[in-house]
Amino acid sequence: MFSNYPQQAPTPMHGWWGQVYNWFSDLVFPVRCIGCGKFGDYVCRGCLRTIPIKKNFECIGCKKNTLFGQTCFLCEKTNSVEQLLIVADYKNPLVEKSLKFLKYKFIIDFEQPLSFLMKKYLKWLTLDKKFNVFEAGPLLVPVPLHLRRLNWRGFNQSELLAKKLADTFQMEMAGDVIERAGNAIPQADIKEREERLKNMNGIFRIKNGNKLTGREVLLIDDVCTTGATLNECAKVLKENGATKVIALVVARG
Repeated sequence: MFSNYPQQAPTPMHGWWGQVYNWFSDLVFPVRCIGCGKFGDYVCRGCLRTIPIKKNFECIGCKKNTLFGQTCFLCEKTNSVEQLLIVADYKNPLVEKSLKFLKYKFIIDFEQPLSFLMKKYLKWLTLDKKFNVFEAGPLLVPVPLHLRRLNWRGFNQSELLAKKLADTFQMEMAGDVIERAGNAIPQADIKEREERLKNMNGIFRIKNGNKLTGREVLLIDDVCTTGATLNECAKVLKENGATKVIALVVARG
């Protein structure tokens, strides 16, 4: 009986020795779909097609339904993000597992199905809902990790997703606009909303004197829960010239 919880394979190598190494790794760590168990991909095409995109929108603050995820007038004063776009439902098992395996098992290949869902969602927004998130030519900015966590994980999952979108839609991405000023407690370890908000207060700063005068920003992250991280990033971006911040996340926990 196969396991739905994949083991992390060693980091791939390149060149002739890399081909031998990767061939051997595939024997030791065979890749199976976490949905159906089929060999070849962590999320096979068949299972990927079964994941629905999220077609309702909600306010980042109160979570009430709003037009295209706009922050409602009651939450405007306490939220710096003007709009929240959520790609998929976190309760979908394939979505939840993919996010957790990417972030906590460090299996970088899970970036592929997640970025596929983001592209599918944005195309749906443009073609079906007639809302083009790229119309104003926004700068794509991933939510940064603290250097210590980046070194521990080896990559920033939000930056991976932002780069895929930038390449696909030919948009400008900047991964060095903002940085974490301190190493806060991971938000996933904090349950209470008020404590999450306090934990993120003052944690971000503009890096290297970057200025965003007149620019709209599309802020990319993997998961939004209370919105504390996104709002703190947005606050710093707008303090340094950004005219509008739209947040795009894979799911909301």
